[in-house]
Amino acid sequence: PLAPAKGAKGKTPAPAPPKSPQPPAVPPKGPAGALKLMLMVFNGHPFKDHWAFWFPIAKDPDVGVAIHAVGDVRNGFTFEVKRSLNLKLTSNRPSKLIPLQWVDGKFLNEAKMFNNGTYKLDNTPVCMFEASTYKAKPPTKTLNAVDDVVDFLSFFFFLFLS
Repeated sequence: PLAPAKGAKGKTPAPAPPKSPQPPAVPPKGPAGALKLMLMVFNGHPFKDHWAFWFPIAKDPDVGVAIHAVGDVRNGFTFEVKRSLNLKLTSNRPSKLIPLQWVDGKFLNEAKMFNNGTYKLDNTPVCMFEASTYKAKPPTKTLNAVDDVVDFLSFFFFLFLS
């Protein structure tokens, strides 16, 4: 076998970073009754980006349904749906909208999903697609609070030092 190529000072060069996945090719027009599913990406700097599913309404791509998990690592996350969200009226706009695919209308209920055009925060699925996303439970708390550490230390001292 051949030895790996050496760099300028005799060191093996670092491997190239992996390429980012390319978005799928989604036709601009879908089947009758289908809705376009998109991925909303929010810049989370200095932390990780936040993602959400987005179903825009056909007549205005800035109005739609956002399905995501909200919360933080200290308290945990919960399932949330923003119905008839108008991206033009919110200060928290996504940095990217990536088309993913067309979802057949048999898995959706447009009237309930878009809440008949009225904005609403919700945590109850209203169609089969939302019910399937609801099954993927959001993360629980992953950051221990100071109180958690103090309680553990109290328990430790009680067990081993009494």
